[in-house]
Amino acid sequence: MALGSRLRLLTSKMTDDAAKIYALYNVEFAPKWFPALFILADEGPKTITEIAESIGHSQPSVTKIIKEMIAAGLVLDNLESADKRQNIVGLSDQGHVLAQHVMQEQSLDVEAAVDGLIQEATYNLWEAVAEWEFLLEKKISIKQK
Repeated sequence: MALGSRLRLLTSKMTDDAAKIYALYNVEFAPKWFPALFILADEGPKTITEIAESIGHSQPSVTKIIKEMIAAGLVLDNLESADKRQNIVGLSDQGHVLAQHVMQEQSLDVEAAVDGLIQEATYNLWEAVAEWEFLLEKKISIKQK
């Protein structure tokens, strides 16, 4: 439980710092929107379920994020679909402009900041998290057999 609390605090700090970077660029954008924005910009319109699977979030979490992005004018919903039961969402014109701005300009600053932390740190957090995820997934798959 202590590890979970520490990771949540670290996540919160990094999210707050990301919000400050967006503010430096005068961009009204919530950092939690980034994974959905990235998927929609990179892969085009998708269902909520497809976005959730792509970014590893729950469907209710993605639904909430997409509703916020719709309210901000970044996403359009109920796009044309062969299956009328599916709600397809995609970036609006404003969403496409923001995606270009965020991914081309701000991502360089964020990447530089993260690379700097990795260079200063004794342990590479990315590699450690990937290893823990792999080991936990391995334990889950063994228990399910």
